[in-house]
Amino acid sequence: MNSTVAGSSPSSFRSEGGAAAPSSAATATGGVSAARLTAGAGTVPSAGPVPAPALVPSAVVEWDRLTQIAADCSSRYRTARPFPHLVLDDVFSAALLDQAIAELPGVEARWTGYDTVNERKQVCSDTAAFGPTAETIAHALNSSRFVRFLEALTGIRGLIPDPHLHAAGYMKVPAGGFLGLHYDFATQRELYLDRRINVLLYLNRDWQSQWGGQLELHSNDSPDSQRHQEIKVEPAFNRLVIFNTPNALHGHRTPLTCPKGRSRLCLSWYYYTAPPVPGWAARSTSVEFKQGRFEPARAAVKFINLVTPPILLRWAKLGAQALRGK
Repeated sequence: MNSTVAGSSPSSFRSEGGAAAPSSAATATGGVSAARLTAGAGTVPSAGPVPAPALVPSAVVEWDRLTQIAADCSSRYRTARPFPHLVLDDVFSAALLDQAIAELPGVEARWTGYDTVNERKQVCSDTAAFGPTAETIAHALNSSRFVRFLEALTGIRGLIPDPHLHAAGYMKVPAGGFLGLHYDFATQRELYLDRRINVLLYLNRDWQSQWGGQLELHSNDSPDSQRHQEIKVEPAFNRLVIFNTPNALHGHRTPLTCPKGRSRLCLSWYYYTAPPVPGWAARSTSVEFKQGRFEPARAAVKFINLVTPPILLRWAKLGAQALRGK
C-alpha cells in the first residue's frame, strides 16, 4: 500500500510523490493567497499576504488568483490519485476565518448530530444561524464566480451549488469523534441533482498532528493490495480541499485525541449537476412565443419525451455515444 501525507503541518505539505514543499514565511503573518497547493504533486509560489477583505461575497476571495490556479492546475487536478483532488492553503484572509470561528453557532442553533458506529460529528446547515462572516463566505463559495472556478478546474460543466447546504455548512467533530471511510450520498433528492464535487475549508488554529483528524483519500482496491493508494491531508487552518465525489472513498477513521473543548472544524459545500434529459437542447434553443410558427422538430422531441420509457431513452443515448466513439 502506498501512503502519503499531504500537509503535515500548516506551513508545509507533502505531494503524492513524497517531496516536501518549502515552508513559507508568509504563513506566520496570517496568510498567503493560495501560496501552497497539492494535487498529487506540485507547488506554486506565495503571492503575498491576504488583507482582511470587505464583508461582501464578491470581496472575500481573490478571484483573479483562483482563475489562474484553475488554468495552471486543471490537468493536475484531473489526473491526481487516488481520485481527482486539490489542496490549497491560505486562499482566505486569516482574520476573516478567525472571525468565522468566533461566530460558530451555539448549542441553541439547529445542529444535526450523527453518533453511530460509523461516525460521530455535528453539522449546522442553517445559514440564518451563522454569523455575518461565515454567512458571507458561504454565499461566496455558492456564487457564480466560484462555480466557474470549479468548472474550469475540474472540467465538469453545469455545476450547481446547493442553496440549502444539505448536510453541509459548519461541520464539527469533538474529541473522540471520527468519520469512517465512506462514499458520499449520490443525489440531492430535494433538488433532483447528482452530487459531483466536495469543497472543505478547515478552521483549525494550531491543530496538532498527533490529535488525528487527517482526511484520508483512498483508492477503491483492497487496502491490502500493493496497488492501494492513500493520501492523508492535515486539517490545517485556512486549508481548502476540493475533490470529486463519485466513487471517492474518504474519511478520518481514528477518534480524535484533541483536548476537551477543541473540535475538528470546517465549512463545507457540495456541488451538483442535473441529470441529462433527452431532447433538452431542442427544447431550449430559443424563446417560444405564443404566436410563433410551428416547429415540427421541436414538437416531435416533445412527443417522444412524453411517450418513450426513460430506460429506452437511456439505451439510445448510450448507443449513440458508442457509435461516436468508434
